[in-house]
Amino acid sequence: MAKEEYLRRAARRLFFVEVRQELPDIINFSDIKKQWDTYKGGMIKYVSNPDVAPARVEIVEHPKDPISVRPLARFDIKDRLAYETLALEASHAVDKLIPSNIFSYRLKKNQIHSVHDWLAMRHRARKILLSNPGLMMARTDISAFYENIDIEILQLDLLQAGVEVSLVEQIRSFLEGFQHQSEAWGLPQGSSASGVLANIYLLPFDEYIRQSGIEHVRYSDDTYLFGSDWETLRSSLVGANQALRARRLTPSSKKTEILSRVKSIDYLDDAERDLIAYLHSLGNPQAKELLNKLFRNATSKTPPNERDVKFSLTRFRYRQDATAVDWALNNLKDLHHISAQILRYVEALPGYRKRLVNTLEAVVSDYSLINYPFLERNILHCALRQDVRSKVLKDTAWAILRDRNRPNYPREFAARYIGRNSDVADGPLLKMQYESENSDAIKRALLIAMHECAYMPDALLRDIEKKRETDLSWTARYLRNVSDIPLPV
Repeated sequence: MAKEEYLRRAARRLFFVEVRQELPDIINFSDIKKQWDTYKGGMIKYVSNPDVAPARVEIVEHPKDPISVRPLARFDIKDRLAYETLALEASHAVDKLIPSNIFSYRLKKNQIHSVHDWLAMRHRARKILLSNPGLMMARTDISAFYENIDIEILQLDLLQAGVEVSLVEQIRSFLEGFQHQSEAWGLPQGSSASGVLANIYLLPFDEYIRQSGIEHVRYSDDTYLFGSDWETLRSSLVGANQALRARRLTPSSKKTEILSRVKSIDYLDDAERDLIAYLHSLGNPQAKELLNKLFRNATSKTPPNERDVKFSLTRFRYRQDATAVDWALNNLKDLHHISAQILRYVEALPGYRKRLVNTLEAVVSDYSLINYPFLERNILHCALRQDVRSKVLKDTAWAILRDRNRPNYPREFAARYIGRNSDVADGPLLKMQYESENSDAIKRALLIAMHECAYMPDALLRDIEKKRETDLSWTARYLRNVSDIPLPV
């Protein structure tokens, strides 16, 4: 398959799938998508460079829970497309080597992290347990998995898997460039491209467990093993630990345990959620009662049962049920890591717009959110979706935009919010900010903001468009030929 076809697949995934993931773009990459037929020629040349490497990397601290974070890598669009293209090409050789008990990334899949695939893994685990009344389960995963993947070992793995030498060298060049351009290491997190590379890296781990004579299932590094007794499972875990150490990896001690059969089934039990979903599909009123009970139980714990909370908010959202609205808004800041789910839930409720706006304004007024960029972004994203015109939020957006110590991540959304809700003085101030800005990502956001507040000198766009070697030239050309710019999804 020609590189152009892998590039086409990478572009389609970026424009229609990944744009909805953890790091959405302020205009859904519409400036490149609308000009793809022209843009792809330069991309084919770029991704064919044997020394391809990212020009710029932004590390976004994405919250996993109220305290801990994981470092997501944010590339310029051409580097994002290049990495995806290289990984897709490698996956053509690698995919057939991944056994069916591994549920993470496949060539045919659109994204690396899929709730459906994770649930399918758990469904298979339940099926294995219930097929034999003598089985029990162990579970484990890997500490800082992506960050600890060794590029030299990965290179040997890819060569042994049959990936062409020239392609392996390109992947190595990109990953070394990634490490040189940021404080991160290993594989970039947050990209589908890393999934195929991570899968091949764990093949010796999978094979060791298979050779030990017990069944297992895996989704990324989340692994369940099945055996008839505690000693059998312990022996397999010890051996698997050795297989991981040979790969420079370490199991997470907090997430490695051997469960009794009863606890194994309880751990995998989705019966209550499955029943709620089934009754809901039938229109049975008992679904509401059971859902309310599940939510009460989930939120009565400290910390809350996050999986049940997310399930409940999603169901309440579909039903436009306000049962959880007080709890959700009261916990927006403390549970900032699930703020996206909270805000989309409340947005779906008729009659709660004023309450939502008041909460957004209160949170940005009552707390210093400089260390909560994910929450800042989600608040501005929500305000954009809901077309909220608020002086409090706009003043906050200006403070975020002007603070160069903040990551680009919320600053771009701040610029977009100002542009969508501008007054007469905002256009000149946006242009002044543009003239003093060094980051091309923020300059792009400022161009979009100036265009939306109708303060865009055409001469500026023409001058930028002439500099064809820059990414901003594509944004300038797009803005000269568009009137309505899409909101981030």
